[in-house]
Amino acid sequence: MKNVFNKKPNGKIILVLAECQEGALKAGRYAIKHLYDEETRIILLQTYKAPKFGLTMVRNLPSILKSISKEDLTVLKNTFMKEFGIPSENIEKLAMEGDLSTIAQQEFRNCDNLSVVIGTDCTPLYSKNPYKQILFFMTNTGIRPIFLIDGSITCIGRSKILVIPEIEDKMPVRLKDFLNNISEKDNIPVEYLTEENFNNASFPEIGNCRFKQEVTE
Repeated sequence: MKNVFNKKPNGKIILVLAECQEGALKAGRYAIKHLYDEETRIILLQTYKAPKFGLTMVRNLPSILKSISKEDLTVLKNTFMKEFGIPSENIEKLAMEGDLSTIAQQEFRNCDNLSVVIGTDCTPLYSKNPYKQILFFMTNTGIRPIFLIDGSITCIGRSKILVIPEIEDKMPVRLKDFLNNISEKDNIPVEYLTEENFNNASFPEIGNCRFKQEVTE
């Protein structure tokens, strides 16, 4: 893992959590359109973990799951290369055994110039307790910014949480509660961008991020 992150120490790194195809496609497309430049590397990460039961007939299950994860990541990578012409060497595929929280704590805590993009659609991480794993990820790695891509675009930075909802009234209550929790914990404001306050909004400065251009399109 260390060698992967150190190939281009001066370039940006975008980590796309690829726990499911639909969410990863949305996250990757957003990242490439609005955060990517030619010096950027995109890392597609998918985690897998065998269930804990002692049948010898499934002792090779981790290798099977790893193979499936690699196939999923290959499909994602090929999609992004075809759609956007991204060079193959600018997209890394990582299939890792274990839960995301542990991997994040061990591998990503001290990575510089790193952004995380998460597409929340149908992601297994949120099936029981939405956003719990994201909160753990943020707490244990300190990585900012984190972009959440779903019915809204949410940028969680160090000084502000900027939300661009399609329809604010239809935002999930759990998402609002999650953002309010982060706001109180980190003592930073949540700003909901609307047509009325767009011209007065201050956008986060994130490297070469074209975040402001995204919301004007």
